[in-house]
Amino acid sequence: MNDPASLDNGALLWLDDVGLEHLPQVGAKLARLGALRSQGSRVPDGFVLSVAAFDAFLPPDGRAELERILNQDMPNPEACAAIAQDARELIQRQAFPDWMEERLVRAYRELCERCGLGPALSTAVRSSGVSEDGDGASFAGQYDTYLGIRSAQSVLEHIRKCWASQYTARAVDYRRRRGMALGVQGIAVGVLQLVNARSAGVAFTLNPLNGDRRRVVVEANWGFGESVVAGLTTPDHWLLDKASGEVLEERIGAKQVWSVFDEAQGRVVEREAAADRAVLPSLSHEEVRHIARLAQEIEDREGRPQDVEWAVSADMSFPDGVFLLQHRPETVWGGRPAPEPEPEPDMSEPYDPAQYALRKVFKIPARRP
Repeated sequence: MNDPASLDNGALLWLDDVGLEHLPQVGAKLARLGALRSQGSRVPDGFVLSVAAFDAFLPPDGRAELERILNQDMPNPEACAAIAQDARELIQRQAFPDWMEERLVRAYRELCERCGLGPALSTAVRSSGVSEDGDGASFAGQYDTYLGIRSAQSVLEHIRKCWASQYTARAVDYRRRRGMALGVQGIAVGVLQLVNARSAGVAFTLNPLNGDRRRVVVEANWGFGESVVAGLTTPDHWLLDKASGEVLEERIGAKQVWSVFDEAQGRVVEREAAADRAVLPSLSHEEVRHIARLAQEIEDREGRPQDVEWAVSADMSFPDGVFLLQHRPETVWGGRPAPEPEPEPDMSEPYDPAQYALRKVFKIPARRP
């Protein structure tokens, strides 16, 4: 499908034109974002390369070489890792066809104009596998995403890296062990405006410790949300009553590190937190309640508990500056029957989240002194 017309026939789409009906072409992550945007939610602007774009990028001889690499024997993890590395290197050294590079550069420049930022635009280049969150297999978290990407050429480089990430050793071994084809599984890429996050984090439309669906949990840190999502720090934590929106519990985390954009390196990095700021809450109660409501609206539409990523822009006033970045069904409790409500932890005693999780989630007796 190495055809210049392909990018105008569904291989390149603006997020405004993407919905849940495009899930087989753009994966769940980007299809859900497009659906949110069409419903009026605050979602960053951007464009999407569907799985067809990768087909158009890789020429027949490149595809043949990729198949040859992947058809080699993999007797052990070391051989699998070496084969996966060869596959990634093949993709990353493949040049874009001239017509495709021209079209992508034009789309990037249009995005700069749409966002009103010109060359100052910073983007998130996000992978979205069509097998992610599937019923039979899950590649969630196995493909790469890059933040703080600036300039058309850097965007092109990181699109290639996202395509190559479908051949990490982990992803290839996962397919091999499940008897799946090792070749192209289908991966889309989104190029979205990166919100200049003052604060960011996650929201769960149930209590992830005990599955209580009467509650919403919001966790946050200063800066970008990677420090929260990756578990790099102890974030701020709020537990809310879903019916009333009342904040039932607030714990200001240590927030030892946060994720910030490094101008010199041109990317998002983790930095040690300033002690005076770490002790301050990263959200106001008004912001916490607003984020909880946004997450509940998604749950109402989807009909099941949700895990939502969000960011609060440093450049915009509340509530316009609250953006939704991603959502997915909550997978630990969401597929089970709603449990009987359990009492929340007794906050008159020292609260140990690890011990509470062992008792309530994994049913392991509490540690004895």
